[in-house]
Amino acid sequence: MPMHPDDAAARHADELNIRGRLELYGFAVDARRWDLFDQIFSRQDLSVRHGDNFAHTDYQEFVDAFDRIHVGFDITRHSMSNFIIDVDGDIARSLTYGQWRLVKLGLSGGDCWSSEGWYEDHWIRESVGWRITRRQSWELWGEGNSAIAGVDQTQFRARRRALATSEHAAALFLR
Repeated sequence: MPMHPDDAAARHADELNIRGRLELYGFAVDARRWDLFDQIFSRQDLSVRHGDNFAHTDYQEFVDAFDRIHVGFDITRHSMSNFIIDVDGDIARSLTYGQWRLVKLGLSGGDCWSSEGWYEDHWIRESVGWRITRRQSWELWGEGNSAIAGVDQTQFRARRRALATSEHAAALFLR
């Protein structure tokens, strides 16, 4: 049965709202505006995990950890793109490509580490709007001085993933 035009407009508005929050994430990290995470992440039932690292499940601990990690960089640049968003009522899933550059000026071995990957997010509509309740991010590729990111090349190669093998990507748009 075709979607009612009002339903399509509401779904599109939800997708734009979620996309805006994903774009805000890149800005919040680069500006170190952790207060903006309140507009992106849920404080309830949160799980944020990068690669095979442990999951942050406490909102404040997650924010504090991000601050500790990012204060060591002179410059960061996070760019979000290719927003794939699947809204189903008051829940949604998204897959977003991410590119990031981390800079520590004057570091032996080079100033920059550049990497790309993607974010797999589960969203919930809360009384204050859409919030990420589950995030898994994966690195696909990287170049430069990996010591900036706190890993050696062997560790980095071990945690690479391919989008083609992502269960999250395979499940998008299945109903």
